[in-house]
Formats: sequence, C-alpha cells, structure tokens
Amino acid sequence: MSNTLRYSNYNPLWKEEFHKLKTHLDSLLTTLIIDIVHVGSTSVESLGAKPIIDIDVIFSENLEFIIKILETNNYLYEGTKGIEDRHAFKYLKDDFYEHHLYVIKQGSDNLNNHLTLKRALQNNSKYRKQYQDLKQSLIKHSKQDREFYTNGKTSLITRILKEESLMKSIILGGGCFWGVEAYFKQLEGVSTTEVGYINGNGETSYKEVCAGSGHVEAVLLRYDEEVISIKKILDHFFNIIDPTSINKQGNDVGVQYRTGIYNYQPEQLPFIENYITVRQKEYQKPIRIETVTNLTFYPAEDNHQDYLGKNQNGYCHIDLNSHKNVK
Repeated sequence: MSNTLRYSNYNPLWKEEFHKLKTHLDSLLTTLIIDIVHVGSTSVESLGAKPIIDIDVIFSENLEFIIKILETNNYLYEGTKGIEDRHAFKYLKDDFYEHHLYVIKQGSDNLNNHLTLKRALQNNSKYRKQYQDLKQSLIKHSKQDREFYTNGKTSLITRILKEESLMKSIILGGGCFWGVEAYFKQLEGVSTTEVGYINGNGETSYKEVCAGSGHVEAVLLRYDEEVISIKKILDHFFNIIDPTSINKQGNDVGVQYRTGIYNYQPEQLPFIENYITVRQKEYQKPIRIETVTNLTFYPAEDNHQDYLGKNQNGYCHIDLNSHKNVK
C-alpha cells in the first residue's frame, strides 16, 4: 500500500468492494457486533475521494473478543489513536480492496459524527462540492503529508456538523415536485426546501428523468423538530398523496411520480413503519410508499426550484390550501 495520497473521481466499484468486505467481516464477527457501515467519502455516490474504503464496525460489548478475532484474521490492532471509543485496524494482506477499519462503540460521538457527515454529504450537493474541492486542493499541496490532509479538513467538517445539528432533514416523493415543494414551503417549522432527484442510478437531469431514468422527483425538507414533528410532516404528506397509487399522482403518470420517504435517520424508521401500518387501516388497497435511506440526492435545475413561487399560474396537482385541514 502506497503512502502517497491519491484522489479519484467517484468509482461505483467502491460500493461493490465494501459489500465484499462486509460479507467477510460478517462471517467473522456476526454474533459479536451490531452493524457494519460504509462511511467516509467513498460511501457517497458521485463524490470524489481518496480510493480507500472506510468501514465502521459498530459494537456495544465484547471488544476484547472482536480484537482477538480480527488479529487472527490478518488485521493489526493500532489502538484508539487518541479518539475515544474508536479502535483502528490495519489490514496486512492485499487480497481485499485497501480499507481503513474502525471498531466503534454504538452511540459514541465519533460514530454519530461519521453518520451525520455522510448523510449531510448525500443530501447537500454544495457540501459535496466544497468537500471534494478541499480534498483535491489538500492532496495537490502535499501528497505525502497525511496529517496535513486530515487536519486540513477539520474546519469544514466541523461547520457541516454544526449546521446539521441545527435542523433535521427528510426527503419526500409525492408526485410532481413543483406542487410538493410549494405545499411544504407554507408550513411553519419547514426552514428550507429543495427539489431534486433520488433513488436512481447516479446524477441525472429533468429530461432524463422524464425519459424514464428511474429516479424519483423529490423534495428535500429541512425542518425544526421543535416546531414541526416527523409525525406532522407525515400527516401533511398523506394529505397530498394517494399512498396506494403506483407511479401516478394526480394527472401525472411515470416512475418518477412514485411515492417515497427517503434519507430519514435510521432511528426514525420504526416510527415511519408504524405510522404507515396505522394509516393502512384507512385504505382498502395496500400502501405503496417506498422507504429507503442512504441515498444521494441530486438537486434539480434552477428553473425547477420554487417553480410555483416564480410561476403563479403554473401547473400543480395539489390543493395548496388543504394544509389548513391537517390538525
């Protein structure tokens, strides 16, 4: 393994290589750990990175057994390197893709920061560009100084984490994104909205989506949970969709108009699933809402942002005044 820092454009191979490593680590540790998570820049679709896969193995107990098993399977234990609840390992062979392995305690600040940063980069194209540009600049400045590279990212990461702590976010697909955005922009507690594309193959455009790329037209909501809860957001979501419809909302037909709840925080999933189960009692047909997280959101072109704010008589499949009926 070279000590020279390298930069690479996003490579779909990274996702495949992570799953190979995950399968291997699962076979060694499955009864001792909680989860194995792909983190860092290589985990974010479309983001350029150093071509080294970062892996967090999440545990709550049995640390000594985990260390022993990894050491007997070609991993060198390198200690915490000064970071509490994070244990670093170096792989000594070359039969897997180059990777950094961390055994990290469930609920630790370091794990939460890894997951928060990943989610922020997936949701925010501006963060992705800033982070990518910074990494390229740092590597160009010094390809040998890993400490300089790591420390150089600290200020931007800290800012992103601070901004993410102030607002929650979730992404909703509910038919034509013009109307969905206009509806949610009215709600107290929703601070910003952005329309875009999600749950397809890579970056795309409106033209490609309309031609059947497979992406969903969706809206990213940033909201203050002290003002509006996830339950209230879902109440409003159900108010403007037919949750039993497949690839159709209002007069709009196509795979891009399927309904979905995306990039929720993992701890929100049980509530979301229970909410859908309860609401199912109101419908004879099964609810067809996708629930998927860990996706990259691609913002739509500027002319689609706040479309109905710019075009007062523009098309909308939603009754924008119906938010008053949600108690």
